[in-house]
Amino acid sequence: MKIKFLGAHNSESSTVRLASILIDNVLALDAGSLTRSLSFTAQQKLEAVLLTHQHYDHIRDIPVMAMNLFLHETAINIYATTEVCAMLADHLLNHELYRNFLEWPQGNPTIVFNLMEPLKTIQIGDYKVTPVPVSHSVPAVGFQITSGDKTLFYTGDTGPGLAKCWQMISPKLLIIETTAPNRYEDFGRKSSHLTPSLLKEELLSFRQIKGYLPQIYLVHMNPRQEKEIAAEIAAVSSDLGHPITLAHEGLQINL
Repeated sequence: MKIKFLGAHNSESSTVRLASILIDNVLALDAGSLTRSLSFTAQQKLEAVLLTHQHYDHIRDIPVMAMNLFLHETAINIYATTEVCAMLADHLLNHELYRNFLEWPQGNPTIVFNLMEPLKTIQIGDYKVTPVPVSHSVPAVGFQITSGDKTLFYTGDTGPGLAKCWQMISPKLLIIETTAPNRYEDFGRKSSHLTPSLLKEELLSFRQIKGYLPQIYLVHMNPRQEKEIAAEIAAVSSDLGHPITLAHEGLQINL
C-alpha cells in the first residue's frame, strides 16, 4: 500500500492542512484537505472516502468535492456510520447550507452513502475495511484496512482508553493522533485527545495486549505546539525503544 498524508494537523494555514490520508490514490481517510490537496483528475479517481466521525475538520471537503464531481458528471461513495451520514445530510447537504447532492440531480446522486456498522468488515475494492470504535467526544471509529498481507489502522481522533480497540486489530502500521503537548493532559482526558504521555500509556497497552508495536505515525498535531510535541515524543520513543514519526503534509510511505 502507498500511503500519502494530505493533511496531518488539527488546524490550517498556507503550510499545514486538516486530516486526510490517501491510500493508493483511490481510498481516502477523512476529508479535511481533499480538495485543497488533490487535482480534479485525482478527485475523480477516488473510489471511496471513509469518515471516522462527524467533526467539521474531518468532513469539511465533502460538499465542495461533491460539486467538483457533479460538474464532471461522476459520483463518490462515502462510507461512514449512521451518525456521520445523518450529520452530513441534516446540516451540510440540506439545500440550505449547501446543495443536497444526495438527491440532486434526481435519480442520479453525486454522493452515495454506504452505512458502516462497527466491527463489521466490508470489502471496498481491493481492501477489507473494519470500523472499530475508539474513545472520543462523539461516536467515532478508526479503520483497519487490509490489502493482501498489508494492514494499517487509522484511529482518527481518539483519547485514552483504547484497550478494547487494540484487542480487535493487528496492524503493521498505526496512524494515531497526538493533538497537544503534555501540559494539556487534563484537556486531553476531558476532550478525548492524546498527548505524548497519554499516547505512551496507550502504546504500552498495545504492546502488552498484542506482544509487539507496529510502525507508528502521528497526525492531528497542533502546529503551533508541534516542536514541543516532537520533543516529548522523542522521549516516549526512547522510553519504548521504538521509533515514532510525526507525519507531515506530502509525506509518502510504502507499507
